[in-house]
Amino acid sequence: MQKSAGTPTPWYKNRWPWLLMAGPAIAVVAGIVTFRLAVVTADDLVVDDYYKRGKDINLELSRDKAAVAMGISAQAMFSDDHHSVRIITSSKQPLQDNLVLQLLHPTKQPEDQTVPLERIADNTYQATIRSEAADHWYVRLQDRAGKWRLQGEWRPAESQAVQLGNPKLEAAE
Repeated sequence: MQKSAGTPTPWYKNRWPWLLMAGPAIAVVAGIVTFRLAVVTADDLVVDDYYKRGKDINLELSRDKAAVAMGISAQAMFSDDHHSVRIITSSKQPLQDNLVLQLLHPTKQPEDQTVPLERIADNTYQATIRSEAADHWYVRLQDRAGKWRLQGEWRPAESQAVQLGNPKLEAAE
């Protein structure tokens, strides 16, 4: 049976209707996937009580200023394989035997690490850390009581050492 020139083919056998419907269909599927990702994955950057956290910033700065007043400074040196860290400190007052080092990922809270530092010599502390594949870390050094702290940023690709402290606070004093 041959088709005559005057017999039209059904719409679903032509490619143009399918190509025209593909755009909206892809947009609907992409919207569903995006909505699912938004619902399933948590956003660690948003704090529920952001107003209270904003007020707490002044309290947190007091710990940085306490470190400046005590004359505390430190340098963190990470091993080549990023499995250990050594901290060299200087201070007007003697420091505790045990300090706390925090490695904070900027966006992924589950990757944050809090490790106790053990004194291995005068003004020198050491710890073993988990090696995480991240390009950027916030580094905090503080005493166990939380009376003072030093902060810095570490980019493993750029350097193995980090100077901890806030030069802006030191200049303001």
